[in-house]
Amino acid sequence: MSNKWEKVYRKYLYDADLSYSELGKVMEQFRPKKLYRYMRFDDYWEKNIFDGQVYLSEAANLNDPFDCLVYINHKAYIEHMFQSVCKIFPQIDRGVLRETVKSSINEEIDKQLYNMKKKFRVACFTENNTSPLMWAHYSDSHMGFCLEYDLEKLPKGYRYGILPVIYTDKRYDATNDIVTRNENLLMNPYYFKSSHWKYEKEWRMVIPENVVTDKEYFADFHEGISGIYLGLKSLEYHKEKIDKIKEKYFQKGIPVHKISIEPSSYYLKAIQIN
Repeated sequence: MSNKWEKVYRKYLYDADLSYSELGKVMEQFRPKKLYRYMRFDDYWEKNIFDGQVYLSEAANLNDPFDCLVYINHKAYIEHMFQSVCKIFPQIDRGVLRETVKSSINEEIDKQLYNMKKKFRVACFTENNTSPLMWAHYSDSHMGFCLEYDLEKLPKGYRYGILPVIYTDKRYDATNDIVTRNENLLMNPYYFKSSHWKYEKEWRMVIPENVVTDKEYFADFHEGISGIYLGLKSLEYHKEKIDKIKEKYFQKGIPVHKISIEPSSYYLKAIQIN
């Protein structure tokens, strides 16, 4: 995806009158045909591979401790809180109220940021299925797998809910988001990450906690699975599981690929094995 998308994306991401669903429609022109998700052979591998379950995590459980780490303009937030408190307690001395607000502001901001992280669930995808770093980080040191999703086969509700991450050296300024609590802005921090992670070319699906009814936090992507890539070490450690994958995917007509190393470089390539 070329960089021209970011200017358009930023414009609409900051638009308080535009819902995230509407933003998803705008970004359809920039969304890649396929996205990938690195995983390991854990207790849920069959549900991921055969049922198409995509787990949505809390932000607090993401691997990057700086994820959703935002900037808050304390001066502006203090002024907002002070004006709000003055309306509630007009009879109390304003100097006393201002000092009270100042003394409790850090605790209040921490509370708001904690609630922001608890309010949403997130699933992460990437444009790149041959990244050595991501195979090491997210796919059990190359012993896991990477699923490929054809986004055009997913329901529009899911597809429009997947938006790209913006990489930047400055934290996202969430002051206005917390002050207004506008639902069209509250998920914005999930779409900004440090430039150190730029190589991941990440896209995210973010959903509010309150729309999940079964409390299992899974999205059903089975219709979109269009391929699987097996890590460099996967056959060595998971041969029986891989035989099962090859058999079932052959029946469904889904390609199975094995990741290997280019003979004259450090780059990875995918070879279809079914």
